[in-house]
Amino acid sequence: MPLTQEDERVVAVIAHPDDAELMAYGTLRRYLQLGAAVTVVMASRGASGVSLADAARGFSLAPQVRWHEVRQAWHGTGAEVTCLEVTDGALRADRDLISRVEGELVRLGCTTLITHSPTAANDHQDHLALGKAASNAATRVASCHTVLYGQPHAPRSGFRPTVLVDIRPFLDEKVLALSRHQSQGGRWYLSEDYTRHRAADAGWRLRPAAAVLGRPFEAFETPLLTLLHPPSDSAEEECP
Repeated sequence: MPLTQEDERVVAVIAHPDDAELMAYGTLRRYLQLGAAVTVVMASRGASGVSLADAARGFSLAPQVRWHEVRQAWHGTGAEVTCLEVTDGALRADRDLISRVEGELVRLGCTTLITHSPTAANDHQDHLALGKAASNAATRVASCHTVLYGQPHAPRSGFRPTVLVDIRPFLDEKVLALSRHQSQGGRWYLSEDYTRHRAADAGWRLRPAAAVLGRPFEAFETPLLTLLHPPSDSAEEECP
């Protein structure tokens, strides 16, 4: 996927801390490298991110724990991190959530939206709800010319990527960013082995000639991809 820098305002709307790093860390770093403004908008602080086994032993997470981890993951990159303060595990694609997401996209002047797939089978219920809400909201944001659905880590999700972003300059840093989420230690999808495997697998699925050279990718589905859009004129200004 060719990336441009002119007036790009990229917004990743994700459900929990670690979701942006899992789906799009390398892509967002590529955008930052090119001069784009990047904002990670979390719906919740992920306070319910405790396994059933740990919860049975009385372990719980304070909201500030995962907030600190995600800020450490993005520290020094130039990305802004914000939170809608919705209750973890209770996201619904209703009027309130859609309106709040739309308000953020408008406030930030979003040109490219990265979010969860609204249709991935077996994915977390919060991911599906937020994917639906963000997709709905984006249809009314005139500046938003591209929508990308990040690859879920849920098995047997039916995810069929059509867009690749080469993340070779940032794969090692993606591994490091995911390691910042120490409260989620032991989860296979945050491991270095899985991260490197998934980055390689994306290329083998769509660009084997590049994968054989060792090039890692992040993969996306897209319901909207606008090419050669005007670099500075907003859609609002074009409308009579």
